[in-house]
Amino acid sequence: MKKFRLIPLIVFLILAGWAITQTVHQPTAQAQGENLLANPSFEGAYSSYIPQSEEQKKACPVGTCTTAQMPAGWFPWWVVQTANDEPWQNRMPEYKPVCPYAPCPYPERLKDGAQALQYFTFHSTHTAGVWQRLNVPNNANLKLSVWGMAWSSASDATYSDFPTPVNMRVGIDPTGGTNPFSPAIVWSGYANPYDQYVPFEVQATAQGGTVTVFFWSKPQEARKHNDIYWDGASLVVTGQGAPAPAPSTSGGGGGAAAPAPVFRVGPTPTPNAEGVIQVEVQPGDALWSIAARAGITLDEILEYNGISRSDFIKAGDILIIGYAEASSPAAASAESAAPAEGSTGAAGDGAETAEAEAEPEATVAPVPTPEPTATPAPSTGEICLLAFDDANSDGFFTSDEALKTDVAITIANGQAVVSNYITTGSEPFCIEGLDPGSYRVSRSLAAGEVATNAADWGVTLAPGMSVQLDFGSQMDAVPPAEEVAAVSASSAETAATTAESAPAQSSSNLLNWLVGIIVGVAVLLLLGVGFIVLSARRTQ
Repeated sequence: MKKFRLIPLIVFLILAGWAITQTVHQPTAQAQGENLLANPSFEGAYSSYIPQSEEQKKACPVGTCTTAQMPAGWFPWWVVQTANDEPWQNRMPEYKPVCPYAPCPYPERLKDGAQALQYFTFHSTHTAGVWQRLNVPNNANLKLSVWGMAWSSASDATYSDFPTPVNMRVGIDPTGGTNPFSPAIVWSGYANPYDQYVPFEVQATAQGGTVTVFFWSKPQEARKHNDIYWDGASLVVTGQGAPAPAPSTSGGGGGAAAPAPVFRVGPTPTPNAEGVIQVEVQPGDALWSIAARAGITLDEILEYNGISRSDFIKAGDILIIGYAEASSPAAASAESAAPAEGSTGAAGDGAETAEAEAEPEATVAPVPTPEPTATPAPSTGEICLLAFDDANSDGFFTSDEALKTDVAITIANGQAVVSNYITTGSEPFCIEGLDPGSYRVSRSLAAGEVATNAADWGVTLAPGMSVQLDFGSQMDAVPPAEEVAAVSASSAETAATTAESAPAQSSSNLLNWLVGIIVGVAVLLLLGVGFIVLSARRTQ
């Protein structure tokens, strides 16, 4: 009978092995990256957004925002238009599903699934997007990915006809704040993905157990259609980070959650006590756009601030955009050069000094005052160009990245090509004397060359405006270009997933091996007991 007491032990070993096998799979799935976002593909029914703040209630006075149809789990945000804005600036976008009914009228605007999110402004611009706040493992390393596309067109053409930069990007607030202007947010680079979906990605480490993800767009100029599309989002854990104190949130505040944020732009700059006119750089600003708003040239803003075209600016920086009449650089220089009244000078006695001062006074008096028309206001603008090898693929030119030669760039207006330029590697080069109006600026791409930012820009020039366009690219390692374009996104995603899950898979394989040994031993014991039982029966 003692032989039969082994049977419960063997059964226990088999069941234990099966239980361990089941538990092994859970850590593996987490290591491969579980999508933490709610409704990441913007599927399901859309409903009218209920305004939360007083500003939003003014925009939606009936109690619901019927023009903001939102998918479950997501919330809109937008900058409110102020009295200082032009009528076409900072309009509230209309939010809606790409497919309002079946069959979908715009299947080409889908990336994944049966639905995608769209918002747009008509003959106007916006600073807007969507957000979602969610719980994550404490201090987790996170990767946010989403596909984005834009349609920016001066007409109803299905492609982007004379597009304007739409400045799309995505970000993570690791403190869980709901202010898209918070300095705590870690942002991706800007992109202008006209007429095709491209991936956006950013990584950050949570500073606690709650984060907020933001999608952002800010078209530069009004167009008949400034439409933004988002689809196929994900937020996954890539590892465990060390706890870190929350960064300063002065001027915008991350941290505490706030319902349905709406944000105003700052007031028109005025001179300070010293007569210096300053402006704070806003997210999405560039040197030339700040200069254009201030009514000065790019060279003037560079001179005022002692910087060059290759210098970077970031949100929160303070720039000088002018001087009050009494404190202009010329006036300041003249004031510092002229001796104070009654001064005795640096050398000689009082009589000699008085004589010396009398002479220039006599000669200066007859000098006529220049007429105001001596410096006419510029009537044309310029577009400055360069092409660079984008070593870090962020779409932004830095001084350590090499300039590219033999890139053909074409500038056209609505009727004809107005200028062609081929880069020499000594740029930037400025095409001057361009009449005010809208232009389309396009670059060439060699075989196997992939653009890392927009290869086709829409630009609207005002008199005296200078616009610089930096065209980034990289050489693709796997020709031909057509095949690479089709599979590059999925290959990159697969490689990233494999790299992230490798340690977990290795650990999982070891556990599976141990489980196999346990089960194998149990089966052998069971067979051995069965053989002994049969042998015992034969001897009886």
